[in-house]
Amino acid sequence: MRQIAFVSAIALAIALPGAAVAEGQEVAAQRDGEALVYRTGDFSSVALGTPATVEVHVGDAWSVRATGPAAALARIRVERDGSALRIRSRERWNVGRKDGDQQVRVSITMPRLEGASIGGSGRMIVDRVSGDSLRASIGGSGSLTFRSVAVTDLSLSIGGSGSISVAGSTDRLTVRSSGSGGVIAPGLRAASAKVSTAGSGRVRAMVNGPATVSMAGSGSVDLGDGARCTVSRAGSGRAICGG
Repeated sequence: MRQIAFVSAIALAIALPGAAVAEGQEVAAQRDGEALVYRTGDFSSVALGTPATVEVHVGDAWSVRATGPAAALARIRVERDGSALRIRSRERWNVGRKDGDQQVRVSITMPRLEGASIGGSGRMIVDRVSGDSLRASIGGSGSLTFRSVAVTDLSLSIGGSGSISVAGSTDRLTVRSSGSGGVIAPGLRAASAKVSTAGSGRVRAMVNGPATVSMAGSGSVDLGDGARCTVSRAGSGRAICGG
């Protein structure tokens, strides 16, 4: 029962940010040549709910710009929901995806990123993040890449077959994984870690300090030779640590 509750809680927590459970305030699109521009600002997180590719750049100005096939752009809805910018489809999930949706590219510039989430098969690439904390989650088969992070607290969650790639440094790393997805972060250096897995997923990072690892299923956790691990395990999963 405890394992089932663990998996359900992770799946719910990940699915909600990317799913269109409730509509936020739509940001009107303005045409700029063949692109659409969305004039909005003062958001600190980005949620993607379509198969599009999103590139997030950290900079002083605010900018949201989408390019792609005209029919696919017409299906995109950009919303503000509190401090979050949400990008989703105007169509319901059961309508089915069009091939052109994967050709949509959204370029976002913002001063600070504190959260990123994907629901579905989209891709998000973030150039750099710094600050107190960063939360990232995937529900589905999408991929989320952080090229450089320098944060105090880093929280990563995966439900499904998606992947999160991270390079950089953090004082405290928290990973929750359910399903077959993976956190692939050999370029991430953490001073401490707490990792929970349920399923066949993989977690890889470099920890130089204490780590707590809880595993259920056949997954694998590799925290490097510098990790001093306390491991609890149910199933055939494997944890690799220095001690």
